Amino acid sequence: MAGTRSKASTRNSVAQLAQLSAEADRRKFFTRHRGLIRKEFVEQLAELVVERVRVSTQEALHLAEAAILVARRLKRKDALALGLRAKANALYSSGDNRAAIEHHQQAFQLYESLGDWKEAARTLSTSLQPLILLGEYDQAFRAAERAREIFTRLDDQRRLARLEINVGNIYHRQDRFEESIAHYERAYQGLLPYKDVAETAAEVREGIAVVLSNMAVCLISLNDFPRALATYQRARAFCKQHNMPLLVAQADYNIAYLYYLRGEYSRAIEALYAARRACEATGDAYHFALCHLDLSDIYLELNLSEEAARWPTKASFVSKGSVWAMKRQRLLPTKLPRTASRERQCRRWNAL
Repeated sequence: MAGTRSKASTRNSVAQLAQLSAEADRRKFFTRHRGLIRKEFVEQLAELVVERVRVSTQEALHLAEAAILVARRLKRKDALALGLRAKANALYSSGDNRAAIEHHQQAFQLYESLGDWKEAARTLSTSLQPLILLGEYDQAFRAAERAREIFTRLDDQRRLARLEINVGNIYHRQDRFEESIAHYERAYQGLLPYKDVAETAAEVREGIAVVLSNMAVCLISLNDFPRALATYQRARAFCKQHNMPLLVAQADYNIAYLYYLRGEYSRAIEALYAARRACEATGDAYHFALCHLDLSDIYLELNLSEEAARWPTKASFVSKGSVWAMKRQRLLPTKLPRTASRERQCRRWNAL
């Protein structure tokens, strides 16, 4: 009973901290809740940041700031490094890539000074995506190579496989699609042995789905639509097999959109209706809205203006702000622009 009350109290504390934007208010909070000033709470906050960026980047940032405050009170370098990395992730998800890189670098330096090479390498790996988005490709390659050296020395094959995803993203951003696919394939092969390991199964399976989706994006850019379709279908089958309904629905949308790109309008319309139902069932408002917008575009191209007029209105319940936030987070695959598919961002595997 006491344990239940303690968990409820901690959840309440986290909820309060998520709403505190001012440092002074956070200091007052911890003056009243001194029992939370411990390393375990920093670790809990860091984990919650990764989850909360999917809902509110501002709340995630507030939790990361709280983690840093607790770490400074504890005067522990390892806790501070963890808090800084959590804040870097929140900043990245908010679109502040320059600040994210600065916090990653501070966290890396602390882990390096402690000789905690596993966490140092994880920090380098996580820093790649903001570097990519700023066009700092040389720095990204150097960070990736350093992380690869450390993971190899530690014989951490799973994290080496995860690293390949972000390395593939560097090449994709440079339109070097064949090289990108090669790294995604290495990531896929490296992750497969861990898909049924209990403690890592969920995140590894998500990573495999991401890899397959990213490979399909590259194949589209190479105008290899048959292989892209086959890869999306592999992703869908994998997600279906491992009970990941949200990712199944997103694969359905990607397949439908691919039919649209190929000019197969009848199949695209049928697939978009099915994807729309799946997205509605899973609560995926973003892809639900995209289905409506794509249906409108198809009907316009078919000169069915009355039918086209119905769909954008139905998509309008998703606010511009929420769509923008989801795109900035890179947590969901975004729609290929009609005239510039090269601008589509491959997904980063967000788990550390």
